[in-house]
Amino acid sequence: MFRALGARLTLDYKGVAGAALFEAAAQRMWIWATTGLKTATDLLTEGEFQEDGLTVSVVRCDSGDQSLCRVALQRPDEWDPSILWLTTVDAVRTGDTVEVGVSVEQDLRHLRVPPSPLAPPLVALLHDFVNEGATAGTQRLRATPDSLMGSERIDWFVQSCLLDPGRRLPVVLFSAIKEEDGVYPINAGNPALTARELCGFAHVYVMPRVEDSHRLTKRLGMLSVYDGAVRIYWPRFRLTDPPPRHPLHLRQRLNTASGPAIIRRVVEAGARSYRPPDGTGTLLATRWREHEEERIAAIGGEADPARQAALLRDELLRVIDAKVALEREMEAMRLQLTRSSERADDHDSQLTGVRTAPGPGSAKELAGRPAAPGREAIPADPADAASRD
Repeated sequence: MFRALGARLTLDYKGVAGAALFEAAAQRMWIWATTGLKTATDLLTEGEFQEDGLTVSVVRCDSGDQSLCRVALQRPDEWDPSILWLTTVDAVRTGDTVEVGVSVEQDLRHLRVPPSPLAPPLVALLHDFVNEGATAGTQRLRATPDSLMGSERIDWFVQSCLLDPGRRLPVVLFSAIKEEDGVYPINAGNPALTARELCGFAHVYVMPRVEDSHRLTKRLGMLSVYDGAVRIYWPRFRLTDPPPRHPLHLRQRLNTASGPAIIRRVVEAGARSYRPPDGTGTLLATRWREHEEERIAAIGGEADPARQAALLRDELLRVIDAKVALEREMEAMRLQLTRSSERADDHDSQLTGVRTAPGPGSAKELAGRPAAPGREAIPADPADAASRD
């Protein structure tokens, strides 16, 4: 599988304690995953449930002041059964802080252009979190585009949004056409629909007036947006960044595929940079250890010796299979790391024009004879330098 989508939100509801906020988020995740399932209960239940080709897995863990709830939904695509979707939603509480991570992975049986991972139920789940005040880094999230009008708003946008070192998500800025205020190119996509689709993945802004684009140009220069263009500002923005670093979609080059392409570009960037909420791996390992201890206690308490021996044999075979699978994963990761290192070296060579120095036996002239050794720089003798002075 490869990750097609990733987002991290921080839940901060005023007046609500972290534990209650965590339980409410976990229950909302359960409702999202089990809607339409006949065998599912109303309240969140740990375990695995299967119905009509769908698999829902729930893991709960509490350790000190930390709590984890992982809800994973595995389902085939509605239109193409050869595509398998795995959506994982993690809620991690640390004290009174609750973080939610969303990851969508795809398994394609054959190469093709994959469909959008933005399923309506998942978008609705993100909207519920965002509407209650979720944030990403230091920026508040919204499901609607934010308008920029006036010099104060432009200054705020540059200083408090673009240049904010705590901004974790990209900014998508739509500019109005110069012929009429408040009108955006059709091929750029509807800003309201874009904000709805990218809820939790980007901050969407609109600039409906031409004079505001002039003000932005005075502040940003070549990094500005104007005349119906759309620009994506990646995190860690600097005024000295080269313009190509932040993609600009000019009005003259927009077409019917530009709007979906902008959304897909933002979603793919978020998928590449996604990391689960802090503490997820530790809490999962803690829960796995508790589960294994329960299995060992059950085997040790078996009264029938023959039954106990069969359970031990099955457990040993399971451990061997897990070890073999781990060795395969390590070998695949080792090979992938080697190839990535080779590609990085090739890219560095292309950018700098520097090639790896040849070995001692490869220095030959065109005629095949060993090449004459090059001159080496001889450091100056400090005594000679002092005598010359």
